[in-house]
Amino acid sequence: MKSQITNAMHREQARTSLKNQWGTMAWITFLAVFIRIMISSVIGSVANLPKESASNNVMSFLLNNFLFFAITYGTYYCALQVLRGKRVQAGMLTTIFQGKFYLPMLLINFIQYIVELVLNLIVLLPVLLSYGVTMYFGLMFNTVSVDRFQSEMGGDIFLALLLLLFGFLMILVGVFVSGVFQFAVWVKLDDPELSVGDALKYALFLMKGRFGQYLLLQISFIGWFIIGALVFGIGLLWVVPYHDVAVASFYDTAREEKGAPIVVA
Repeated sequence: MKSQITNAMHREQARTSLKNQWGTMAWITFLAVFIRIMISSVIGSVANLPKESASNNVMSFLLNNFLFFAITYGTYYCALQVLRGKRVQAGMLTTIFQGKFYLPMLLINFIQYIVELVLNLIVLLPVLLSYGVTMYFGLMFNTVSVDRFQSEMGGDIFLALLLLLFGFLMILVGVFVSGVFQFAVWVKLDDPELSVGDALKYALFLMKGRFGQYLLLQISFIGWFIIGALVFGIGLLWVVPYHDVAVASFYDTAREEKGAPIVVA
């Protein structure tokens, strides 16, 4: 089912919704980044783990998948509230830590992590075929540095082309996957009674037949992200909310045009 709302309309809706809340959303975006940096720095200085060690990778995994994901989802929640005309505040960043949300959202995050891990394994298949298991899993789990890989790969143009091709295909798949999981987060926020599985199924349903438009919406923000990054990344504090609210508009439109999920009591 093709949407009646164009991407230009989604962007316009985002600008209209953000009209009186640009500053607040920029502050929320800054806090989300600042909190991650501060916690990582404090734990890193206390633990004093070598940068490329297995222990450091484990620590990063735990922080990203048990704490930081909830902050990211908190920014999604704020974007959806802005779209719907509600006032937001910095405290909403902690919404996902509420009891009714944390465990389901944690599960959504882990499922996304596994899916993306499998996609990365597929992208690196040419490395497995050319350099074997050690290099393959070393790159996968960051135990082999990029410099070492580049030096060993040398002038292997064929492998470079294969990686480029696989990488491009996986970028498309990755955009689709990230969109579905972002939708699933919003679905779970809108319909807490749905199971995680049903939330993911409904998110897939919302994306069905609309991925092309969704991809073009993402592409339309590339220029904005480049501009936002030019001045030490400060502009991204406004670009990121603009992007997230526009995607929230895409989500809300899909719900309106395809209907709310059917909940079986």
